[in-house]
Amino acid sequence: MSFTPDDFKRLMRQHPAAVTLIATGQAPNRTGLTATAVMSMSLDPISIVCAVNRATYTHDQILKNKTFSVNTLAQHQIALAKTFSGQTKVVGEDRFDEHDWFQLSTGAPVLRSCLVSFDCELLQAIEIGTHTLLLGKVVAGQPCSDPLAQPLIYHDGQWATVENCPAET
Repeated sequence: MSFTPDDFKRLMRQHPAAVTLIATGQAPNRTGLTATAVMSMSLDPISIVCAVNRATYTHDQILKNKTFSVNTLAQHQIALAKTFSGQTKVVGEDRFDEHDWFQLSTGAPVLRSCLVSFDCELLQAIEIGTHTLLLGKVVAGQPCSDPLAQPLIYHDGQWATVENCPAET
């Protein structure tokens, strides 16, 4: 019996993941996408890695610009996650509300109203199958201004949240 791509997708749907927006470019040529494959990489250099589908416009723009931001969404930002995942009719620059986006060090668009943002310079891009692993050197960051904000999670094909309570020890 072989393990198929459908088997893999079914199992990965059970793996909960934080929802992020990855963005690049400068107005009027900003672009971004919704992603869940993001993790810390190293403290030396301070870096993160994210997987981006090579078929997306944003992928090519990140490689061209050599900068990107990773913005972890809060539980109330489902509409924004849907917009950047292509589930709405809003496209291109229209997805960027000027009041919510600003720049840190690299010039990549950074979302003001999210849990945490990382501003990155592209260190390396590694193509694997349909995706590219983007290794980003984190040159700046922005924490959440709302101490009660909770992350938006994607689990079993649905948007989810976590409860605001500590784990028992």
